[in-house]
Amino acid sequence: MRKIVLSCVSFVASVLCCGVCAAQDAASLIPADASVVMRIHAGRIMEKAGGEELTARIVSMVEENASGGGELSLPGKWGVDTDMPIYLSITRDSRGIDGVSVAVAMNVSDAELFERAAQEMCDGRVRSRKGVSWAEDEDVCMVFDSHLAVVATVDGTRDAAWWRDMVARGGRTESVSAAEGFGCMMESDGDISVMVAGTAIDEDELSTLKGIYGTDFPIDGMSLVWELASDRGLAEVHYRIVAESAEAARYLEQNMSGLRRVEGRYADCIPASSMLVIYSAVDGGKIAEMMSRLSALAETETDEDNEYLALLQRLVGSLSGDLAVVLGVPTLADNSVSIPSTFMAQVSNRELMDFVVRQLGEDVPVEEIGDGYVVGAGGMNVWMSMRDGNMVISTVEGMGSLPRAETPAAIKGCREGYGGFFFDMKKALSAFGPMLGLIDGSGKISRLLARIDSVESFSERPDTLRCTVRLSDGSDNLYRVVADAVADFMSDAGDDAGTSEE
Repeated sequence: MRKIVLSCVSFVASVLCCGVCAAQDAASLIPADASVVMRIHAGRIMEKAGGEELTARIVSMVEENASGGGELSLPGKWGVDTDMPIYLSITRDSRGIDGVSVAVAMNVSDAELFERAAQEMCDGRVRSRKGVSWAEDEDVCMVFDSHLAVVATVDGTRDAAWWRDMVARGGRTESVSAAEGFGCMMESDGDISVMVAGTAIDEDELSTLKGIYGTDFPIDGMSLVWELASDRGLAEVHYRIVAESAEAARYLEQNMSGLRRVEGRYADCIPASSMLVIYSAVDGGKIAEMMSRLSALAETETDEDNEYLALLQRLVGSLSGDLAVVLGVPTLADNSVSIPSTFMAQVSNRELMDFVVRQLGEDVPVEEIGDGYVVGAGGMNVWMSMRDGNMVISTVEGMGSLPRAETPAAIKGCREGYGGFFFDMKKALSAFGPMLGLIDGSGKISRLLARIDSVESFSERPDTLRCTVRLSDGSDNLYRVVADAVADFMSDAGDDAGTSEE
């Protein structure tokens, strides 16, 4: 077993480090009914993460930890082309392992080297016929020719013979490419891109979702597309929901109508020193209508439930525009932590604010003022006000009048699109570093987080989200950060094992 594990690690490490261009994209080997497809530019990722030097380092640590110091040489090129994408696809199949079939498709750049690697991995059980080679056991098969290769689980229909036919024909003529989500994934220039179709949801999960969102929830007509790219001090994640049918498009339009474009009403009230900002805009009336269509809420059984739902809809319905949540940098005083925090929302009436005050109970001191309340909270006052259509709840005295910040935040989601999110990691570490140090004796977690400067997201449309992670070092990238963290973890595991043996 140890030899197999080490050989697999060595094989994967070598695959990620080699690459010579091949002509045909391995996407042709994706089954037509695949519900999840992952496209990975493995060579590009490994080059950014450290290339062969990093791979040799990891393999060396795996070798040392697993075999107690035995030698494991890093093989040369295995004939897999990582200048071309590698595809992982998952298909729901009750006859597959754990109800799914999995396949990894790749391009072959050097058929002779690849066959030699396959013989080694499969203990010489590789057979060939008419230019196609294969090996299989009861669970997994490997099939390849001089251009394409696939490693896949074996089930009732997709066995080695099925994949041999696929490879011999250069892939299927029909495929998931008919899905718009798949097209979006293929157009992506991300280092990793993923499409998850609604068909990935099994019947039990679908029944649960429809019990919440209603029987008209067309999840099987939707796809989720996600992509990641990182280089030169940035990591960018882009997420979108794609309607694959007219029914799904109508459903999304109807249920996303509660989201509005921001006006930027509170953008200049947010100081640049803020640690956390969440900004969006909603149409509370549309959201209240949507709530009445949700089965989980609409199927009330008692008059009390009906009254609570009506109250909830009124409260949500009072929201009518921009809203923002802002946290400042925490301060420590008198052995207690104080976090300046403010909630701002555009509302049509003060019912929501009055409801919050009613829930506080008699033991909480509340002083009513002209346009709101002052609430005593353990030595810290909370100001609540409703003025000119703006509801403000804040631990910062004077925020009820919405004063303009001296240096307003330049966060894109505060001023355009459908809102966004911002988190300043450096400010958070400066505030919570001492507490983190109590559980991070080696300091590795702190050093890892210190490589992140900030995280910011922005929604151009209601069905999309673009997130940017800014790194402290402009020459760094997310893969290097992750690779170093993995190497540190494996190094710690090796040290613990050595200590235990001693």
